[in-house]
Amino acid sequence: MNTLKQFIVASLIATAGVAALPTVAAAANFESEQQGFAHGPGYYFMQMEAYKIEIAHMSADDRAKFMAMQDKLMQMEMDEASAKMKMDMDMEKMKRDIQMFILTHSGHGQNAGS
Repeated sequence: MNTLKQFIVASLIATAGVAALPTVAAAANFESEQQGFAHGPGYYFMQMEAYKIEIAHMSADDRAKFMAMQDKLMQMEMDEASAKMKMDMDMEKMKRDIQMFILTHSGHGQNAGS
């Protein structure tokens, strides 16, 4: 999930900054930085630059489809998070109801003679 979020962030940055593509020297710097490190500190930046280049070469139609997919994915993530929050809230509510039921029907607080 973390990789997916990094991909979304990278692609959003790439679509926003297509005009500011890195120079060949900067790209070479990323490659030399990555030698011997599969997922080193510059790996994320290297991937982001690769995504920028790929997105820059997309047609306008494909870019629009890509952005629509990103929007759908973000909406699905928000729906998932809100469903989790709703479930947590419902569970807390049920726990409270159980406690109230126990306290109400256990005889505590009621007169012994009634």
